[in-house]
Amino acid sequence: MARKHFAVAAAVSAAILLLSGCATGFDAATNNQPDSGNGRSVDVGALQIRNASVIVDPADTSRATIIMTVINNDKTTDDVLNGVAAAKTVGVDGEVNISLPHMQVVKVGYDSQYRIVLTSVSGALEPGQFVDVSLMFASGQSAPLSMLVNANTGIYADIEIPATAVAPAPAPSAS
Repeated sequence: MARKHFAVAAAVSAAILLLSGCATGFDAATNNQPDSGNGRSVDVGALQIRNASVIVDPADTSRATIIMTVINNDKTTDDVLNGVAAAKTVGVDGEVNISLPHMQVVKVGYDSQYRIVLTSVSGALEPGQFVDVSLMFASGQSAPLSMLVNANTGIYADIEIPATAVAPAPAPSAS
């Protein structure tokens, strides 16, 4: 009788392993972790900021760029990202004036004309450090973020850090 119980337990255990997907080999979904970003996410009113990170070239840590996606979920009102306040050791190069149309997604820093360039002479933009910035919007809202500085390697290899400030396209007036 004990042999029969042991055989049933062994068969059930084998079936569980096969049916759970844990025994599907080296390419099992449980064995593969895709690249993921270290970006910050925050909601401010109807605005959602997703995957906000700072990308720097390790060969020149005096300049970096912010990458992020901003989603304006307001059904009728446009907004403008019109300022970035950075920590004392970091500056912002150029003017920030990024239009955020209602019910639209706006990318900043990649696959986009929009760039926010940070500068530093004190080593604050070294990969692995955190940079405190506050994004300011024309609606009067602000979003304080502590963003990780990442090297432009791996999943960030295609991110370019502009040599000089990029002049933003003028934001449409709200009239």
